Amino acid sequence: MQGAISIDLITGFLSFLFTVLILSYLVGDNPAFRMAIHVFVGVSSGYILVVVFRQVLVLFLPLVVGTLPERIFLAFPLAMSLLLLGKASARFEWMGRPVVALLVGVGTASAIAGALLGTLFPQVLGAITLFDSQKLFSAGNAAGNLTTAGFALLGTIVTLAYFQFSVFGSNKATGKRGWFMNFVALFGQVFIAITLGAIFAGVLAASLTALVDRVQSLVLFVDHILTITKFIY
Repeated sequence: MQGAISIDLITGFLSFLFTVLILSYLVGDNPAFRMAIHVFVGVSSGYILVVVFRQVLVLFLPLVVGTLPERIFLAFPLAMSLLLLGKASARFEWMGRPVVALLVGVGTASAIAGALLGTLFPQVLGAITLFDSQKLFSAGNAAGNLTTAGFALLGTIVTLAYFQFSVFGSNKATGKRGWFMNFVALFGQVFIAITLGAIFAGVLAASLTALVDRVQSLVLFVDHILTITKFIY
């Protein structure tokens, strides 16, 4: 029990100390803040090293103690890892090019697929779902639902129009959009500004919540210390 109390006190004291060190940046850059950042970077690097050792290097243990299918399965990533080490030398740099090309290609394909399947398609389906007749008239507030759907459709159209830079006809030589597209793009700019403002407000609210939580932890720690002091004396 005594050991648990001591660990809690040490953990609370370190949390209190580093919170104060980080908050000292409010008065400007100072050695205390830089020390806290150095400790954070060091601890993060050590944690990443342990994670890499446990989740990457340990995976190659079946090459020594595993079965034949496991060794064959791990031969391909092991060969790619060895080829990738060639990037550290100017003489053998060419050996790692296929591996880097594969990594970049797979990463790009994953990013594009994630953007399409996780962002674009759900947004399109969400905009279409708003005009579902069953949902529009089943909730009993058809006028409000139709207004919401129309407003969302208008925002989608004018926002996409803001990113439309193709020009036709007499404006083709100057590279300027016509008055109609400029008018529509202006509304798109308003929707984008509102969206970015809402996102910034959400980030600010989350930051303030984290700040309040840290300040509350400091107050509770000081109150805990005072309670222990009163109990002892």
